Amino acid sequence: MRRVLTLAFTVLVIGAFAARAASFPDAREKPPAGWTGPVFKLSQDYPSKPPAAEEQPWKQYDFKTQPEQYIRAVLAYGIEGNNESDWRGYDNATRKWYHAPWMHYGNNGREFIRGLTRERNSRPRELAPEQTCYWQNWAVGFYNPAGGWVVGQVWKDPMRPDATKSGFPEGTVSIKLLFTAAPESQVPYLKNGFQWQGNIDPLGVACNAIDPPGVRTPATVTLLQIDVAVRDSRADATTGWVMGTFVYDGNSAGATAWDRMVPVGVQWGNDPELTPARHAAGERVKESWINPALQIPQHLGWLGRLNGPVDNPISACLSCHGAGQDPAVRQTFPPPGSTDEERMHWFRNIKTGETFNPGSPQDPAKSLHYSLQLALGIQNFRTDQQQIVPAVSNGEVVMKMAKAQEEVFPISREEGMGEADMMAAAHGASEAGEAGSAPAASPATSGAPPPAGEEKRPWLPIAAGVIGFLLGLGVMAAMRRSG
Repeated sequence: MRRVLTLAFTVLVIGAFAARAASFPDAREKPPAGWTGPVFKLSQDYPSKPPAAEEQPWKQYDFKTQPEQYIRAVLAYGIEGNNESDWRGYDNATRKWYHAPWMHYGNNGREFIRGLTRERNSRPRELAPEQTCYWQNWAVGFYNPAGGWVVGQVWKDPMRPDATKSGFPEGTVSIKLLFTAAPESQVPYLKNGFQWQGNIDPLGVACNAIDPPGVRTPATVTLLQIDVAVRDSRADATTGWVMGTFVYDGNSAGATAWDRMVPVGVQWGNDPELTPARHAAGERVKESWINPALQIPQHLGWLGRLNGPVDNPISACLSCHGAGQDPAVRQTFPPPGSTDEERMHWFRNIKTGETFNPGSPQDPAKSLHYSLQLALGIQNFRTDQQQIVPAVSNGEVVMKMAKAQEEVFPISREEGMGEADMMAAAHGASEAGEAGSAPAASPATSGAPPPAGEEKRPWLPIAAGVIGFLLGLGVMAAMRRSG
């Protein structure tokens, strides 16, 4: 009997493990037949318990008085072991790194080669005076073990993400690599840069317009920007987070492309008192450090707050991430036409754990502790489950909570929705109006065939667990009959 129970328990464990392993898709599409290059695999074997404390080399520096040393120490920590493992977080021999799930979904979802998601597009001359066209940008983010544990807790039940579990502990680090499709001829300082292949949208559809989503094909992209974020209690008086941005400078000294990543700056607060009037009177940011030695032209964020070259100039690093909450009922930056007073609402110092706004009585907001990856993942999941549907209101494409019909603004770095997303969602919404009901947003609305990697699979964890349980019962019954 003991052997029966042991065997049944083993089968149940295997079933539970299979459920967890099958939880989240890797990418929006599958590799084409005959593909021999890299294939992205989501690093989702999240720690089951809080990781042991490890050395935090940035802690020896004061981010206010030694910002460059601080942020370089964070970058060195983030790179360590990742180049050797080709940025496969699960293969890093120094420490594992983890991805947030549900970033595969939709027109901007993870591509199959490197797991890149489409980001804000760079407008002409935003990156360099020689830039005459719009160019796509793509990115992938990683969490260290402390952050990976939290991601795993939020998504412990793949069918019920729990934002209340998103309290990132001290020492959480995220690092995000941002690549551009712009060529060296348009952005000369990209020379000798670090490059990947990405399965991206068609390039150059029109030089003077954003490339719409379409049938993706492999293309070369170059590392342009690196973002880092650190949960540091020394910043608790403002936001609890320290964020930094690097830009690639092919003209700078350095043996490798990684050595030629130059700090743009460091930010630990939103300067909530810095209004346009004060800025015009000569006041400047006090809760950001902007690298005075930077040679690459930068648009920065609003009124000189920190932002990187890919980021939205009407926003800032912390102000954007401070809107991370569930449900996502606000834009992450001021919408066009906002007054100066209205804009300042986005530049409050929101402490980690607080929400950007209270949400609705039916669905009170829950903080996601400055994680837009968690916010976007949960929003994507709910869209897939048709808990959120596209709709058109006053000529603008918005999203609505299916039950309460509460507006939910899609998370984007563009001014309002990105043009490509607006076209796709509007097409889906107009079709829904004709049919009498609004379907969930889908890549199929772009005119391209639904990608093979994006089929709905939320039932897999449940099915795997049930199968494991039934197998266990079957083994027990068979053993009883044979005995």
